Amino acid sequence: MHTPNQISLDKPSLTLKARKALDRSASLWFIIALIGQWFFALYILGFYGTTSINGEYESWNEQLFSGLMENDFLGNLFLIMHLILAFIITVGGPLQFFPKFRNRYRAFHRWNGKIYILVALLISIDGLYLIFSRGVVGGTVMMGGNTLNASLIMIFSVMAFLTARKKKFIEHRRWAIRTFLMVSGVWFFRIGFSFWILINQGAPGHTENFDGPFDFFLAFGHSLIPLAAAELFFLAEKSKNTQVKFSMTALMVLLSLVTALGIFMATQIFWIPRMG
Repeated sequence: MHTPNQISLDKPSLTLKARKALDRSASLWFIIALIGQWFFALYILGFYGTTSINGEYESWNEQLFSGLMENDFLGNLFLIMHLILAFIITVGGPLQFFPKFRNRYRAFHRWNGKIYILVALLISIDGLYLIFSRGVVGGTVMMGGNTLNASLIMIFSVMAFLTARKKKFIEHRRWAIRTFLMVSGVWFFRIGFSFWILINQGAPGHTENFDGPFDFFLAFGHSLIPLAAAELFFLAEKSKNTQVKFSMTALMVLLSLVTALGIFMATQIFWIPRMG
């Protein structure tokens, strides 16, 4: 039987374990995502960089719905900018979330953060221009999903900047995480699609024109599912209920597995074959 003193010691101990478990599950997901994102950046550099050097721009149109077009200088310029900005933000963004790196190199964290916010805004504006000037595969529904993603990037990035300026660092961290997840929308779309192929050994609900039921689900899901997971995580962080923290820890481990499998499949299907 526990004495009152033992009970009072046991509860803080369990709370600490729950908090550490939650933090470690988030770190697990982030490390997996970091590997996947940097591999995506390597693909951007390896495919688009190599084909640009070799003058093989026609190969871009085999991978993009609206690639390089004749007599559309501005659209082509925006497309090239979009790819360059995607590479910059995919490489530099995750560096903001290493606690030791952030604490040791505060000046770098501040300036890299400002660059990250600026690039996030530019890539959103750039993306919206391409969406409405050229259209997207999947039609109106996919356009709506991409527009939502770009809009959320702009809102969240501004909030991340403003909360940092006001030194509201807890709120800033949450807005920065939201921004990071929305900026990663294109990446989430690819790994989500790849995971769907893996578990079904095919792609039910997908069509060549990306207007099937699963395509429409993913059009919005690639933004809303990661955002919902983040909001649940923030609630678990604030909760004093250890069961809530342990439940969220289990969910984060599951999401880490799903993310890892999605990255593995995307690497096999989309990235490695086009880097050769």
